[in-house]
Amino acid sequence: MNHDKVAARGAEEIIELLTLCQQLQSEKDGRERPAPGAYSRDEDEFSDRIRSACGHALQLRRLLPVMTTLSAIGTEMERRGEIIVLPGEDYAQKALECLKAEYLPEEGDAP
Repeated sequence: MNHDKVAARGAEEIIELLTLCQQLQSEKDGRERPAPGAYSRDEDEFSDRIRSACGHALQLRRLLPVMTTLSAIGTEMERRGEIIVLPGEDYAQKALECLKAEYLPEEGDAP
């Protein structure tokens, strides 16, 4: 399975649904609104929220493959005995914690 393609399609679906939501609200209000990616000086709060949500969907498009990779790294780290992942815990989070402890040991260096 190509996780990049799955993430890209998921983000596209979210943006399509948000765009449709904005179109329907615009029809209901009788107000013209710009497409989520378009700039407008006349943007209202609703279209600003839609644009912001679309931006978050695009960030998810980049983050989902990273999380999948971190999860795979966590699985390998557990197999090697480098970390312990208990039921209900997240392999990606455990891997990130271990990597941060190794490469960013000082609290001030961590994001």
